[in-house]
Amino acid sequence: MRSFWRRCLRRFRTLARMSWGERALAVEALGTLAAARLVVIHARREGFVSRMGGIRTDGSESEKAACSDRRAGGGKGVRIGAMVERVARLTWWRSMCLEKALAGKWMLRRRGIASTMYIGMAKQGEQFIAHAWLVGEGQTVTGAGSTVYATLAAFREPQASGPRGGSPKNL
Repeated sequence: MRSFWRRCLRRFRTLARMSWGERALAVEALGTLAAARLVVIHARREGFVSRMGGIRTDGSESEKAACSDRRAGGGKGVRIGAMVERVARLTWWRSMCLEKALAGKWMLRRRGIASTMYIGMAKQGEQFIAHAWLVGEGQTVTGAGSTVYATLAAFREPQASGPRGGSPKNL
C-alpha cells in the first residue's frame, strides 16, 4: 500500500512540474488514450476499422517511414507523440502500441496534421509479434523501435485544414 502512495505522489510531482500547456496536452492525451482503449475493447472488427479514420492504403511508403527517428526533429507531431508515450506509462489500463497510435492519430487529426497509422508483424524466434505505429510529419510519432515489421495495413489521414474546416489549432 505504501508503494501505491509513492507512485501517486511521484505522478502528482510530475504533473506539478509541467507548464499549463503541457498539462492541457497531458489531459487530452489521457482522454484520447481512454477513448482508444474503449474502442479497442468494444468495437467489432468492421466498426474498429471505420473508427480509425483515414484512407486504407497498401503501406508501400512504410519502408522509409518506419526508418525515421523521433529525435530527428521537434515538430508538433513529435511533441504530441512524446506526451502520449509519457501519459501511457501512467495509465492504470492497458495502453499498448495500438492504443497509443490511435490516440496520437486522433490528436494529430484534431490539429489538421496529416498522419499514417501502420499495423505490422514481425517474427521473433518462433513467435509472431504484432505492432502498431504512427508516422506524422515524416517522423515516427508513436511506436518507434528497432525491430523491422512487415506492414499489413496502413491508414493515411489526409492533410486537413483544422477542426471543422477552420485553421489548424495550436498546441
